[in-house]
Amino acid sequence: MISAIRTHLPGAAAGLHLMVTFDAPLSDRELAAAALDRGVKVQPLSWHRHRPGPPGLVLGYAASTPGAIGEGVAVLGEVLNAAEPGQRRRRAAEP
Repeated sequence: MISAIRTHLPGAAAGLHLMVTFDAPLSDRELAAAALDRGVKVQPLSWHRHRPGPPGLVLGYAASTPGAIGEGVAVLGEVLNAAEPGQRRRRAAEP
């Protein structure tokens, strides 16, 4: 794939991604939006799914330094931990 990209899409950056799933009071879209508000760009896994599944995120890391990756993951953890207890109850009550 990288060879084809270099041949047919010169200048395109190719990177690596990691998919994570979680059990959280927020949807993956809400988590991605909250992370972006704090400067961390991730994609909701639901954007890529063809079938239902647990919420998750697609994290790109190839163009980031180890320090920036650690800081970004810390922000994601803070966003998850900051979810209000009321959100947890509503989420648990959903079918």
